[in-house]
Amino acid sequence: MKNRYLPLFYVLLLIFLLASCKGDSAYKNMREGEIYYNIKYISNPSSLSSDLLPKELVIAFRNDLFNTSLRTPIGNSGITTVINPKENIFDTYLNLLSFKYYFKGNSKDLQPGFSEMKGMTVHDTGRKSVICGFNCRQARVDIPESETTRYIWYTNEIRVEKPNRMTPYREIDGVLMDFFYIIGKAEMQFTADEVIVKQIPDKEFEKKKNYKEVSAKFLDALILKMISF
Repeated sequence: MKNRYLPLFYVLLLIFLLASCKGDSAYKNMREGEIYYNIKYISNPSSLSSDLLPKELVIAFRNDLFNTSLRTPIGNSGITTVINPKENIFDTYLNLLSFKYYFKGNSKDLQPGFSEMKGMTVHDTGRKSVICGFNCRQARVDIPESETTRYIWYTNEIRVEKPNRMTPYREIDGVLMDFFYIIGKAEMQFTADEVIVKQIPDKEFEKKKNYKEVSAKFLDALILKMISF
């Protein structure tokens, strides 16, 4: 008697999986939500176990508003970037145990921590793929004085404005779905694992309180220390 329901169960499961992966036109043209990325360490100069290093990157967005959060399992340490052009907020926040610092940037600044990626160039390869149900395009990334050929994937099916502002990928007018960052001697690969349509509270795009303002150079040095601790 129970076996007669098994085919129905598998049909319903397949429908659920397809619905969660491919998305409809509203899903593909979303303007607000969150993207969760898994992190793989291509190179890790830290003396800490990889279990104690950041495992996930979360980007919350709404049109031209962004909150990017990279946190470690140690205490409350991590890096957060908040972009809110209307309020002139282009801030990078660093929590390092009990210390709280931030750099007040502008729309043309490169976020502290990315000095190793300055001068990189991006070239479209023409290749296409699907990641988390979104049609993506591949690009080759060349970095000065590096012989390694690297590739990234991005999509134009998430309708946000200037999604890569303050990052080394700012010339790409698309949401990154598989990409890398080089911070000091560490190289991390980020791959989108889940995309969620949801309302993001206004507070996620507001200036944070009780942080000490520092220079980009100072924050850059602290980020490199945190990554290579």
